[in-house]
Amino acid sequence: MKVFLVPASATRYALYCEARLSPDDSTEPEDTFFGRLRARFRRAVDEGEAAERDGADAQGQGRLRRLITRKLAEAVAEQRLLWRIRQEQAARLVHPDRLPGDRALAFAREEFERDHGRHRRWMLIDALIAAITGPLLFFVPGPNLVSWYFTFRAVGHYFSMRGASSALSRVQWTVEPTPHLTAIADALSQPRDVRAARIAAAAEALGLERLAPFVERVADQGT
Repeated sequence: MKVFLVPASATRYALYCEARLSPDDSTEPEDTFFGRLRARFRRAVDEGEAAERDGADAQGQGRLRRLITRKLAEAVAEQRLLWRIRQEQAARLVHPDRLPGDRALAFAREEFERDHGRHRRWMLIDALIAAITGPLLFFVPGPNLVSWYFTFRAVGHYFSMRGASSALSRVQWTVEPTPHLTAIADALSQPRDVRAARIAAAAEALGLERLAPFVERVADQGT
């Protein structure tokens, strides 16, 4: 599995991958509570991946359903790396060739440590909201999309927390420098039209279809 340490500014980096999510590693039967929860989460991930690939604003859906579909796509895009890496034994960190490999690994570890704490916190918050909205909205006709959404979030944050823990303690890392990520770092200081063209060229060279919008998003978060 390849993980990319993507420049987000002169001093910030973000971790990224496009590896497809593999089937869940659970052997829990679907007729148990946790088995049903995992199966429900798996179906939501499939829906989120489809929305991310095809565009989240599908026609013919109600407003709430469109909102939840869009949020599923965003969750898959944000947490794909952590969901996937919890099942890996080894990974390669691809980093800008201007950055020494040991510094690249240090940046990655710092990011995984932040991820672990953040997802642990949100797992507890979303689980509490799901527990409240389930009984509270039981009288609403049709599926309880609000409780379902927060259940999905809670399970997703749990898997992300596990992924961050695995990346820190179990995964064996190797490093791979590349000039294409350095080109992205240099492009961030350019005017927006020049920047976009250079980032797109670097993404194509790396074979990453969705890297360019990711770079723009994480770069804008620091402004």
